[in-house]
Amino acid sequence: MSTIILGFQYIFSDPMTIALLLLGIFVGIIFGSIPGLTATLGVTLFIPFTYVMSPVQGLTMLIAVYVGGISGGLITATLINIPGTPSSIYTCFDGYPMTKNGKPTQALAIGVFCSLVGGTFSSFALMAIAPQLAKISLSFGSWEYFSVAVMGLSVVVAMCSDSMIKGLMGAMFGLMLGGIGIDSISGVSRLTFGFWQLQAGISSTALMMGLFAITEVFNQSLELHKPRPKIHFAKTTLIPPFSEMKTSWKAVGIGCVVGTGIGILPGIGQNASTLISYNLARTVSKTPEMFGHGCPEGIAASESSNNATNGGALIPLVCLGIPGDLTTSALIGGLMIHGLQPGPLLYSEHPELVGGIMVAYFLANVVMYVMELGLMKAFVRMVNVKLSYLFPAIVACCVLGVYTLNNRMFDVWVMIIFGFVGYFLICLGIDMAPVILGFILGPLIEKYMRMALIASSGEWGQIATRPVAVFFVVVAILFVVVPIVRKLLILTKKTT
Repeated sequence: MSTIILGFQYIFSDPMTIALLLLGIFVGIIFGSIPGLTATLGVTLFIPFTYVMSPVQGLTMLIAVYVGGISGGLITATLINIPGTPSSIYTCFDGYPMTKNGKPTQALAIGVFCSLVGGTFSSFALMAIAPQLAKISLSFGSWEYFSVAVMGLSVVVAMCSDSMIKGLMGAMFGLMLGGIGIDSISGVSRLTFGFWQLQAGISSTALMMGLFAITEVFNQSLELHKPRPKIHFAKTTLIPPFSEMKTSWKAVGIGCVVGTGIGILPGIGQNASTLISYNLARTVSKTPEMFGHGCPEGIAASESSNNATNGGALIPLVCLGIPGDLTTSALIGGLMIHGLQPGPLLYSEHPELVGGIMVAYFLANVVMYVMELGLMKAFVRMVNVKLSYLFPAIVACCVLGVYTLNNRMFDVWVMIIFGFVGYFLICLGIDMAPVILGFILGPLIEKYMRMALIASSGEWGQIATRPVAVFFVVVAILFVVVPIVRKLLILTKKTT
């Protein structure tokens, strides 16, 4: 409590810190809402500006950009079916159908509100139980990480309930893409076909921007000649309509818990936590058939999860000096530019900075909520621009964002190629979600499985001695079995 109180004192005693918090949220929302300009890019670009600031001021601004960027991705995901950030992919599945059904205001209100709930939940976890949760994270070994990744991959069954074969084809394609590059265990190059640029694998940002943003631009460009109804923004309240939220609280709870938990695990990130939360919410929902057709539960699970992951990822950063995701690894640069080493010593040597990070993250979520709702009308006007003007701007931002991350034109070509590949997959009726799922989780499953088997001399039975790993494997089996049993029960009722 003394650390938190110290953080409040340092932030509220300095008007410049509050101003930087507001600026960071605004910039983050802009970076998050424009496809290609991700939260990671925003944090990375603003790190040099923190050199002339105090450590508390600099970290406050970077955390604000982080929070605003992750939440801002829901705006274009909901309004034009193009995720502003990769973690907003699953918001597209239900946010855009709600917009097409004439409910853009409700969809945006639900998304922003659930972002606030997820972020606030993880901020309390960061304040209250950060050291304890970090110790749990340290106890995770290769078997635990392997089982978590398997649990994520098992949701392919839930995704592919409409067409199992096409879904598995998409997942296998994603697994193949994830295997490109140098093998992390043996150091052997795989599937590079002589291109040295593929030694580090395919850039996840380039792939996702290609499969979603560029593909959607191709898809909607074919309908430019058709009249496009304008999106009308109605007045909204600070809290979404109860009629839309009454069935979504279970999904919000799942998103908060799963998002915070996955965020604590180093290297997993928003993409994995969002897809696990989304499909877990669909599995326990009373109306799973509504997911993908404008279901508020889908938006609630996705947005609460990817914002809860923010706070979870800050826990190992603050307590252990280990980044929880790609963006928090950039935040380490913000600390080190001031000569600070993240880790356990921060608590004893710089308690005001640790308290400032906790308080700044909490306040950033509140400010994000108010600012995003307040500026929503402006964002709706932005996407109401003619598609012939909007799409070139989106493509230009995607090119800029993908190129800036690694300063490689090769990544831009990868994005364009996968734009065509994504359109071809859509024509074949293959969903993008299993492709992304296989790409994200495939390398994690392979890496940790091989590390676990090497450590246990090839004995698979060693997993039985790890209770946490067994728990996740059981959950993965339930993901596979429950949809099958549910279908059998439905068929039995129909026949009787």
